[in-house]
Amino acid sequence: MEKIECTSCKQEISPVETYVKFVCPECDEVLYRCQKCRTFGHLYQCKCGFKGP
Repeated sequence: MEKIECTSCKQEISPVETYVKFVCPECDEVLYRCQKCRTFGHLYQCKCGFKGP
């Protein structure tokens, strides 16, 4: 099974945890965010430099 890491907090996301998977609008990199980071609006940064809330 592939290890999923939150793009914001860099913590591993367990398979039973709620998370979101989406594509960076700049470079098409797949990003993941855990429920905690989404709820609190923590910033994330893609490898290409794109930043979002």
